[in-house]
Parts: sequence; structure tokens; C-alpha cells
Amino acid sequence: MGQYIILHDMPHADTQTWEAAVDTMVRKLSLSLAKPETAHPESGFLTPIAVRNLIDQQVQVFIQHGFGNHNPFADSDYADAGAEFTAQYADLAMLSPLVLKFDAFTFDQIALCKENQILFSVLSPENITEEYIQALNEKKITLFCLDLFHNDGGSVMEQLRKESLSDAGFEITLSNFLFPLVETLVHAPSIPYALQRAPELMQGILCHAGTLCHQQTAETLHLPWQDILSLCWNLN
Repeated sequence: MGQYIILHDMPHADTQTWEAAVDTMVRKLSLSLAKPETAHPESGFLTPIAVRNLIDQQVQVFIQHGFGNHNPFADSDYADAGAEFTAQYADLAMLSPLVLKFDAFTFDQIALCKENQILFSVLSPENITEEYIQALNEKKITLFCLDLFHNDGGSVMEQLRKESLSDAGFEITLSNFLFPLVETLVHAPSIPYALQRAPELMQGILCHAGTLCHQQTAETLHLPWQDILSLCWNLN
């Protein structure tokens, strides 16, 4: 069984010393996995095998302690895969530009994000409020919502649930769906570049660069919005 690699196990302090240590530890390519606020039987997003695959690509994977307690795989499985652990969510946001979390990021977690952070979560459009959008846009956060992805059969999330016979099965099929998207985001130098490499990512964007990008949400909340295509490229 792999040993946990403890990066930072003290209450987070936003100090120059810690920031310098982070700069030393973080490689160019990294992502973070945050534990959910409530227990979900299928909330891992990426399986240990997927994490190992990313690590083999020289991607540094940071995981919050307890992440594995809420899905079919344990923290020790991710430790065996080579992931590095920290107790504090605040460290995850500082350690990587991309953070994944099964349930919605809280307002406190958004406040801890760096400007232009990339977040990925399950977030139903009907649960989004104007205040939530404002908090994201103030930090110019790009938020991908798994619930927004669809194909000819409808919601990808619902199809994966129907096709899975168990929580572990759902976890594996979800990871298989997400892996190429996450892989693209990790390796891409910018969001526009990632969208060109994986156009299906456009379906899942709620906000980008301080702007709401999802028409249905904008119409529901009576807020201005801008299509991600016109936001990332000058189409005139």
C-alpha cells in the first residue's frame, strides 16, 4: 500500500513562505481533486487508474484527504496511484489551476480561488443563483458543469447512471467520459486552445473570464451572457 505524501497538514495561512514553497513544489502540469461536502456513493470523478495515467504523463495530482471516503475507491488507492495529499481545500486551489469537485463549490471555496481558476463540478442549472454567478465572475473563474454535457440521447450524466449497474460501475464510466476532457484541460495552455482540441467542452461551460456563457441560465436569471465562441474568438 502506498504511503501518503503529505504536502501541507497545518491550517492554511496565506503567507509568502507558503506561496514560495508552492512555487517550488508545483510542476507545470497539475490538477486537484477536492472531497465533496456530503457523502455521494459515486463522487470520485477520476478513478485511481485515470490518476495513474495522468501521473505517467508528468501531471502532478493533488488530492484532499477524505476524497476517497465518498466514492468506491479509498484514499489509499489514490496514494498507490501516486497522488499527493493535503488536508486543506485552500491548498488545492493554490497548488493547481484546475480543481475538480463532485458537488458544487461553496462560496467560501470560490473566495479562496485564484483569479482565472478552472473549476469542474456537478451543478444543476436550476440550482444556480445570481449571487453564485457573481462570485464566479468576480474571480474570472471558468466553471465547467457536468450536468450541462449532452448528446443525441440527452443528458450524459443521466445516461451514464442508467448504463451503470453499480456505484463503482458509474464511477468507472464517468471517469472514462471525463478523462479525455480533463487531460485536454491539463495540457492546454489556454481555454480557447482546449476548446479547439476538445470542442465538446463548450457544452459544459457556465462562466468564463468574468462572463456568463450559458444561455438557459442567463435567461432564467435575466442576466446578460455571451456565447463562448464569441468570447474566445473575434468572429467579426
